[in-house]
Amino acid sequence: MQAMLQGNVREAMVDSVEVVSATLKIQELAKLFEQRGISSAPVVDEVSRCIGIITNSDLVRFQSQLDNAYARIDHGMTFEVSGSGDMALVPHPFDEVQRHMSTAVQTISPESSLVEAAQVMSEQRIHHLVVLDESGGVIGTLSSLDLLSKLMKVSGGSV
Repeated sequence: MQAMLQGNVREAMVDSVEVVSATLKIQELAKLFEQRGISSAPVVDEVSRCIGIITNSDLVRFQSQLDNAYARIDHGMTFEVSGSGDMALVPHPFDEVQRHMSTAVQTISPESSLVEAAQVMSEQRIHHLVVLDESGGVIGTLSSLDLLSKLMKVSGGSV
């Protein structure tokens, strides 16, 4: 298997990465994920430095917290009263990505080996690595599915 994962991260990474601002509204992020068919995005600050990552898992965790009536108010929900007097919980307009992102971002160099990337993902029990250039700028992402895809190509479809 290790022989099949020869090569470096650059060969398997996705370089058309969608980065998002920490102040992006969580509702807009969900729309972006759905429209682009992505499951994660590096979060960058004003100078494009990676400060976190937000994934579908973070969105699922947020949604599960909303299932608890008490947590709804603490996690970006507010009450809204309609003209007819009906009360409903709606997303708070100021709920931002920075409240839900993971700040313990695992990064990797594009020149790192695919074996090293797989080891990091396995040891850290994560599915996404952010690929950074020499200056620390985000140039791509590598997911466990990207690794699997590379493995399937190299093996000719038989692992």
